Amino acid sequence: MKNIFNKRIVVGAMAVALAMLTNNCTNLTNGISTDPVNITDPSVIASSKYMSGIEVSLMGVFEGEQARGTGMWAGYFNGADRQYTGLGNYVTSGQDYDNIWNTIYANILEDCKLIKHNANPARNLVTVGITQVIEAMVVGLAADCWGDVPFTQAAQFPVISTPVFDKQAAVYASAHALLDSAINYNLIPTAPGNDGGGDFLLGGSKSAWLAVAHTVKARLYLHVRDYANAALHAASGIQSVGGNLMAPHGGAYLQTFNLYYSFLVYDRGGYMAANSFAPTLLDVNAPGNRNNLKTDETARLNYIYYPGGGLEFAPGSVAYEPNVLCDDFTEPQQSWPSTADGFFAATASFPLVTFQENALILAEANAKLGNTQPAIDALNVLRAYYATGAHVNPDYAANYTYKYAPYVYADFAPTTGIDNNGTDTQDQALLREILEERYLTLLGQIEGWNDMRRTGNFLKITLPAGKTDFPRRLLYSQGEVTTNGKNVPTSGVGLFDPVTSFSTAY
Repeated sequence: MKNIFNKRIVVGAMAVALAMLTNNCTNLTNGISTDPVNITDPSVIASSKYMSGIEVSLMGVFEGEQARGTGMWAGYFNGADRQYTGLGNYVTSGQDYDNIWNTIYANILEDCKLIKHNANPARNLVTVGITQVIEAMVVGLAADCWGDVPFTQAAQFPVISTPVFDKQAAVYASAHALLDSAINYNLIPTAPGNDGGGDFLLGGSKSAWLAVAHTVKARLYLHVRDYANAALHAASGIQSVGGNLMAPHGGAYLQTFNLYYSFLVYDRGGYMAANSFAPTLLDVNAPGNRNNLKTDETARLNYIYYPGGGLEFAPGSVAYEPNVLCDDFTEPQQSWPSTADGFFAATASFPLVTFQENALILAEANAKLGNTQPAIDALNVLRAYYATGAHVNPDYAANYTYKYAPYVYADFAPTTGIDNNGTDTQDQALLREILEERYLTLLGQIEGWNDMRRTGNFLKITLPAGKTDFPRRLLYSQGEVTTNGKNVPTSGVGLFDPVTSFSTAY
């Protein structure tokens, strides 16, 4: 597992950074000392140099190895060969998490600290604000995945080489404090400074990052079941796809490829299929699918998955596999045009924080608060967008059917509703529909596994044969255990021990 990540993220991400930063890096060392001590002095390196590297690392954290691993645990994929067969069946160790831990702490948090040190004196407050949002995203994710983690003493080596672990609730509070500073000061329209240099995700836009900050707050409030604050911040979050925080990709292997595509086609072809729960929800021919008189998921099924195999697997050898169909600049696949890219294609952008997630936070939070009509309204905002066909590549919208008519409360009635399994109450059926939509909208993202854990597997996602429970946390990095063992928690931190925020009934 470690070698896979090294090839895909550490080497790949460095190459991505080089490709994306060609213009920025040309003069990186011009006019400054190349002495190894002085070159790392943040006062002589522009913040933009750090920002671009941080954003590449951010993509690696949210799109890389842990997205695939937790995606198997959440029923998006299954392990089909070698290490992934074991990982899909929960065979894992602390070494499997060394790279994501190091990326979060040694790459992102350390460089965030350097940016804030360099940008604050120059009053480049938009740069500070963007950095705060990214920092909150990764420390929030760390708290989600491990519970108690270092933060207050993190990224202070060599002054502090063995940081203490803060309680999960304290880490969430710190993430919210970062976001509050960004929202209330550094990203407001009148804030001094208008730099944001090196931000290739949203171009340094204050307004776009302000909306992202609100959605990240809403996400974290949802995780601790503070539904009122989740709804409050989602109302100010990302309101259209134009404001989505997406990881961009291009057509160069080990440089700009979509990370899923690189793994599935070039690095470890055949390791991961999709004989799993998610495609059966979409497939009108599968038992228990979610299609009804108002919903047709055929286009989305074929855009995300490839039924019957035939891309990286022999036709008919798997029920579904991730759709990597594209012209990857070596040879076209099947008889499709080169524009028919699937969800996991080489150049497909990957979602990090989106309007779609924001709308569903608003829907779920209102449903849990008992605000039925606002919950349906938020769900219908998303369905209206999907009804345009914009949720899939245009070739799939043109060649497959899709339908997302607006829901009304009667659609969830126990005996007469079209979207009730016959045993749910009306409110349970509405909540199930919202959670199903979240599950599919967040497909391939770590957030999908977060939902599975925090809801106690409300959707009854199918587990691997012989399994009666599913992983409730990531194991602590073996490297951290080796170097900071005196501070690493040792009780209640097994793979099936829930983190505190997800430990009580949904």
